[in-house]
Amino acid sequence: MPLEETTGLVWPAAPGIKFDSKPPSLQEVIAVVNKARAKSAPGPNGVPYLLHKRCPNVLKKLHKILRSAWKNIKISKECMTEEGVYIPKEQDSKGINQFRPISLLNVEGKIFFSVMASRLSKYLTENGYINTSVQKGGIPGVSGCLEHATMIWEAIQRAKSEKLNLDVIWLDLANAYGSVPHEMIQLALRMYHVPEVIQVMLDDCFSGFRMRFSTNNYTTNWIDLEVGIAMGCTISPILFVMAMEVILKAAESSAGPANLGGGCSMPPLKAFMDDTTIICSKEDETRRMLTRLDDLMSWCRIEFRPKKSRSLSVRRGKVDEATTFTVAEQQIPTVSQEPVKSLGRWYDSSMKDTRRGAETLELASESLLAINKCGLQGKLKIWCLQFMLIPKLLWPL
Repeated sequence: MPLEETTGLVWPAAPGIKFDSKPPSLQEVIAVVNKARAKSAPGPNGVPYLLHKRCPNVLKKLHKILRSAWKNIKISKECMTEEGVYIPKEQDSKGINQFRPISLLNVEGKIFFSVMASRLSKYLTENGYINTSVQKGGIPGVSGCLEHATMIWEAIQRAKSEKLNLDVIWLDLANAYGSVPHEMIQLALRMYHVPEVIQVMLDDCFSGFRMRFSTNNYTTNWIDLEVGIAMGCTISPILFVMAMEVILKAAESSAGPANLGGGCSMPPLKAFMDDTTIICSKEDETRRMLTRLDDLMSWCRIEFRPKKSRSLSVRRGKVDEATTFTVAEQQIPTVSQEPVKSLGRWYDSSMKDTRRGAETLELASESLLAINKCGLQGKLKIWCLQFMLIPKLLWPL
């Protein structure tokens, strides 16, 4: 189903550096194979990366086939066939929503799309189409998870110490990978001036993609991928980042930078793949940004999960539990009601790390006790015991 017309999308200027649309070189293919783990699970045809690592002549023949496919804009059906499995996202997972689908694709297709993904990432970053101060996920060479978590925590601490106002909202998307429309991806490719030959290949890939999923005692029939992108496909991350970048750029003008005092400010949005965080120092801007993001997600048929989202409001350096926000017509729980873990860090109404330090010490003690009971001897045991220093290093100063 085509996307409806919408306003406020930010169309970038033509690129200063053109996309490299030549067929893959042998050096690019070798680089992909060398980088891949030898023990990576093979796809439906059972051929592992190890074959191409150990047999250079086979890899050269594969390279010729991939070049021919690129030149003729014709992707083999074997590259669009996926065997899927579900892995649990949390303990005691029972319902389908508590599992994450992972795709096992043939390595030949993964090599082909890895070259395309590498070129696409380089093209987007060199032309400044992806704002890496906002979106950190899916960009090779950009370490973003720790940086984003540190900056968000620093913003909260500055609001506390400088007695400032600050709203932080951690937004959770429902099945973001599995629900992003193919039309949204094609729109992003057009907006960022990706050559038509790449658009056509990706369109053919999505329209011909088929999959099935297996459990211990059941395997589904083959089904077509009508919506979403495959988790495990090598080009999926950068395509998802492009689609999210369209939304982020259309929303970022709804609020100004958050004022952190002392001349410091921070962009109102932070994103790591589908983990999006709003940071604003004015409540009206927070609500405007939230409404704009809600409208954009509804437009592209992706849903927020209010119950999994969280909010924190600081007024004059103290937590304000009276201020709440809504998304998708539901109220977002505050961190006072339910703490949230985002990008590896926990947030609660105390705005302190003391509890986290105690939990780290307890976990380390339990782990050391388990090591002590497992029968390790000599230097190996001494080496394990040295990890007693870790809690002291992690404890907040």
